[in-house]
Amino acid sequence: MRINETGGPLFALHRVRFGCDLCNKRFNQKRAKRNAEVVLKCSTVYPFRLRGNVLLCVYCYEEYEEPEMFRRHVDDEHQSFCVSTAFAHCGNGNEYLKVDCTNLRCRLCSQPFETLVGIAEHIKAHHPNEKLDTDYEIGLQPYRIDKDRWHCYLCGLKLPTLTKLCRHTTSHYQKYTCECCGKSYLSNDALKYHIRCSHAPKPQCRKCWREFPTPEMKRDHLRRSKACWQFCCVHCGERFMSWECKQKHLVAAHGRPKATYACPDCGDTFDQRKTFYCHFRTSHTDESYTCSCCGMKCGSKLQLDDHTLVHTGEKRFECAVCRKPFTRKKSLTQHMWIHSEKKRFSCPVCDKQFAQKVSLKGHMKSHHPEIEMDF
Repeated sequence: MRINETGGPLFALHRVRFGCDLCNKRFNQKRAKRNAEVVLKCSTVYPFRLRGNVLLCVYCYEEYEEPEMFRRHVDDEHQSFCVSTAFAHCGNGNEYLKVDCTNLRCRLCSQPFETLVGIAEHIKAHHPNEKLDTDYEIGLQPYRIDKDRWHCYLCGLKLPTLTKLCRHTTSHYQKYTCECCGKSYLSNDALKYHIRCSHAPKPQCRKCWREFPTPEMKRDHLRRSKACWQFCCVHCGERFMSWECKQKHLVAAHGRPKATYACPDCGDTFDQRKTFYCHFRTSHTDESYTCSCCGMKCGSKLQLDDHTLVHTGEKRFECAVCRKPFTRKKSLTQHMWIHSEKKRFSCPVCDKQFAQKVSLKGHMKSHHPEIEMDF
């Protein structure tokens, strides 16, 4: 990584060439893509896209849930292929092509290999006409995909789903770092988008790019402006504020079966993604966080910090109006609505206003029991 004069990581908002101090590899998107095209042409890697947890063939867009069926399809239907077609979705070389490296061998001499680096060095040494430059990266993200076994090809980390595996693998290729918060991104464009969204002087809506004086006004805008809701139904075009609301809509309006999440290690099933991910991390990996007081395992550092308050009883957050203390910041934020003239929740029958959802629920149960509401 390059370092600036102050000792911090250096990045620029224009395209740059990076060099690794450990392996001397140079990073240039055009050269990386050229190397990727050579390896794709001369080896038996299986290029794919991901749609949910389904493998999508980059040549014909056939979908496969079984990795073995996907590989068999590529072997049978795409022995000859147009290299440029595989990269059509990668957008100006800013995204590396995902490839399954199971059964990796050279197409020119059939010699088998275990890694992309190994076959790249072989192509350069024994097939020089292909002009592969090993001084630069190969613009491919390698995977070895087995049914319900999601291990990172590069570091061996075990992940709960194929989607999580792809997100993790991408993190190995993120070389553009934000000076403000340290987050890294695969491309310069992604870094610029992050800076615009996360480090703008004022809160912004990521859909319409309207600026707001306070975060509260931005959240109010998002609640009211349906056109700016992030999630969209592929069937009818209706928009939703959250992924969970979209999934409920797909079940209710379009007959999609309610999703369940099966643990690939123990077979337990879960109705919620977050519950499944927390279970997998705490029960089947070494990535969990353990409470030093009671030994309870938590899925994240944030969850551990939140749990630790049970033992300490510390109340660091105090209401500036009534001086009531709270253990958690979110509890104080919720409490502050009591002192606000504006209320977040209103009864759909009598228009009575409430500061908290639990108050609205109690009102509906007592005064309008015949009305069913999805809370």
